[in-house]
Amino acid sequence: MNCTKEVVSLHPVSDRTFNLAMLCCFQNPSLRRENWVRRSQSSGSMVHKLPMNILLEIFQYVSQFDLVSLSLTCFKLYEAATERLYKRVTVILNAEFPVRYARDSTKFIKENGVAYMDSSLIVGVNNLVRFMQTLHINPPLIQKVKFFVFDKCYPDNLLKENYDLNLIQSDIIEFFGRNSWEINFLHITFVDFMSGIEKLTKFLRNRNIRNKIFKLFVTRLEDLYVPVIPQGLTNLFLMIDEHELMHMNEFDLGSYPYGIFNSLYTFTCSTNKQLGLEILRKFKLRSPSEDSKLKLKGFTAFHCHKEFISSDESESLSSFDQGDSKELQDYIGGLDKKLDFKVISDKIDLSYLTHLYLKIDCNVHRNNNCSCFPDFFKNLASYSRSKDGLPNLISFELELFPNFEWLRPHQILETILTPLGSFIKTLRSLVRLTIDLSTLGFKMFDNIMGMSSVVLNKLNERLIEAFFLCFFTSSQRRTTTNLKTLQFPDFLTSFIYYKPDFYESLLHTCQCWGCNLVLKRLNELFMPLSGEDEIRDMDDEATYYILIGFILGKLQTDREVCIPIKQKTFNYRNYPIYKGQPHTLHNHFHQNCTKCGCNINDDPNAESSTSIDNLVTTYIVHQLRPLVKYLTTIFCNLDNLMIHGIYYEYDKSSHTMKPIFDDDEYPQSFLMEKEEEIRLGIKPDIKFGYFGGNDF
Repeated sequence: MNCTKEVVSLHPVSDRTFNLAMLCCFQNPSLRRENWVRRSQSSGSMVHKLPMNILLEIFQYVSQFDLVSLSLTCFKLYEAATERLYKRVTVILNAEFPVRYARDSTKFIKENGVAYMDSSLIVGVNNLVRFMQTLHINPPLIQKVKFFVFDKCYPDNLLKENYDLNLIQSDIIEFFGRNSWEINFLHITFVDFMSGIEKLTKFLRNRNIRNKIFKLFVTRLEDLYVPVIPQGLTNLFLMIDEHELMHMNEFDLGSYPYGIFNSLYTFTCSTNKQLGLEILRKFKLRSPSEDSKLKLKGFTAFHCHKEFISSDESESLSSFDQGDSKELQDYIGGLDKKLDFKVISDKIDLSYLTHLYLKIDCNVHRNNNCSCFPDFFKNLASYSRSKDGLPNLISFELELFPNFEWLRPHQILETILTPLGSFIKTLRSLVRLTIDLSTLGFKMFDNIMGMSSVVLNKLNERLIEAFFLCFFTSSQRRTTTNLKTLQFPDFLTSFIYYKPDFYESLLHTCQCWGCNLVLKRLNELFMPLSGEDEIRDMDDEATYYILIGFILGKLQTDREVCIPIKQKTFNYRNYPIYKGQPHTLHNHFHQNCTKCGCNINDDPNAESSTSIDNLVTTYIVHQLRPLVKYLTTIFCNLDNLMIHGIYYEYDKSSHTMKPIFDDDEYPQSFLMEKEEEIRLGIKPDIKFGYFGGNDF
């Protein structure tokens, strides 16, 4: 593939010789089979006496770099080592590692790649190019790759190095599509999402890919069974267009091809306009008996109750001719789009579920008092009680759809949190809980009543307390004691409703000099803010809300832990993370500034601990300390906690939660300015916010 004249190609070079560097971790294609024969040990050696399956089992516990070394010793070990190296390959080009590794990728890969992620890791684009060139030169090697994952990454800095990531990803999926017969699972987080979906669906239509693949993503129903249904299909994601759904008959689960639904482990349903329950309505069970319902291990539904068509959806409708567009609008308008738990319970036996993920919402209750969301969870709670608390369910995730027309405090308690809590309290075995209200920014009322910052802060605190009280006011504490992993991606932006002065808010609770210096640095770098007159005229405190809120938004939406394809995936301390665009504040607020102090030329990936984005992240870690302490008091057995993209783990030595991927303290070089005050124990002479009435 020739990306462009300026962009690196993945086609093999003419001399067919590549470096077997440790960071590449794949064999040198110029080492021929004859060389291995000469190096082979005698037939009586211990290596030759061991069956291949025993060697492969041993190699489950050998690091990626040691596997490379072993592959160079003799032919039999070469075969076993390459089998292990190529079986699972994970690409993480912008990976950052837990802070304890101090950015040492070699040490991280040695300790975690094979051991915890069960995968060889490629962390540099040069190594990715070498890997693909190796496959181009020696195509049989591609049959050794059973799992291939290309995780989320940031393309702009790679483009500066003449690597077009979009073209590289295209080459990879096309090459696998043409040549692989043994792939079980392939996932690429595409730079361009929409074109990525097209590439993925085209890839999955290849007959050779369906030989061993166990997960399908289907956007047209015929793609489920054309050219053939994969024999090992266990995971299915249906995202059907409403235009096709409109003309569909029932899915008779008692006949071909829909009988495959009865043997699925996981099922995800959605449509282009987030009406996933409409797909379930199409299901016709084999019989009306309870036993004929789907017995899934994991179920995911995307469904949003809304009675209007957005501008984006109107554009998609305009792609049809006028008659079809009118027919489709009438069809969508005539649907009962309300959330209805019975649609799920009629088709799925939820007592078998171990994982339940619901991305559901009702946009109508904001204006028309629709109660379908609370009714859904009341019925789900009743179902759970009738099934003995769903003892198999260990993981539950709820995510709402982003909406700028946010609910007021009493509305969110009455229509979302209380019914949601009534369901969660019924669960017997829950160990992992994620709640994402998808709040895009601060929901803050102006202080038109003239209340003091202390009173406003107390109102925010009471809302947070009410949030948890509605979940856990119960004589049974099994939920709070069983829970091991708790995640709130948008905690602060969801629960700071009332706007106190910044210095007395929950965003200014830490009294250390480091946090004071971060605010000073923000003032020096960004004030006054560039933009409209209204923004430029803001005072310091309003500007701090904007700048810190901007980083909170980045932490909430951009961060993604690279979770391996394994049954148990809660060891966040052993995985890498993608943190999003580097120099976020600079790129947004210094767009036309060439003489700022953000140091982007010397530190293009914002890896320095004194990068302003990293300093603000540490600032947020400090402000979250009282909230983290509050949560760990309620959930006394937590191993992992995530708030706003900050991942914590329980530290046994200190008996506290420590950030995994972020610095808990400021670098000493940054604190030098206040070295004397720190030594004398003097605190900044300004006001602070408090949570729980205590200075944490």
